[in-house]
Amino acid sequence: MEKILTIKDLYFNHKKSLTEISEIVKTSISYISKVLRKDIRYTEEKEKRKQENLTERKKIQKEIIYNKRREIKCTDNIDLKSQHEQAVKELSKHSVLGKEALRKWCSSAYKYNPKKKRYEFDTENLLKPADFPLYIGI
Repeated sequence: MEKILTIKDLYFNHKKSLTEISEIVKTSISYISKVLRKDIRYTEEKEKRKQENLTERKKIQKEIIYNKRREIKCTDNIDLKSQHEQAVKELSKHSVLGKEALRKWCSSAYKYNPKKKRYEFDTENLLKPADFPLYIGI
């Protein structure tokens, strides 16, 4: 009888698990479960513990997810910063595309005018960007 009272006390008052109780009382887990199932408080306590464990697991899982996201953000920021620095280096070069190179690059946009001996932008079929010259002399 004393063993049963000890089991119930450990489970309900001290919130011990069946495994911990079996180690303390030196009995099998099945015996402890059998004793506790006879108590009317057992099902309620068991459900309560399930809910507590579920909320605790969700909390831990959220922390794991948030930590992973932070790590990913940190590495993404480093990658993004290095890409930005590379773009700044490339765009800050003060090189200008020569008119001949522009004509070759946009060969379909410039048509040769033999009378004036120059290449003229095809304004009839295309919209001319502001930074493109209207004509390129030879």
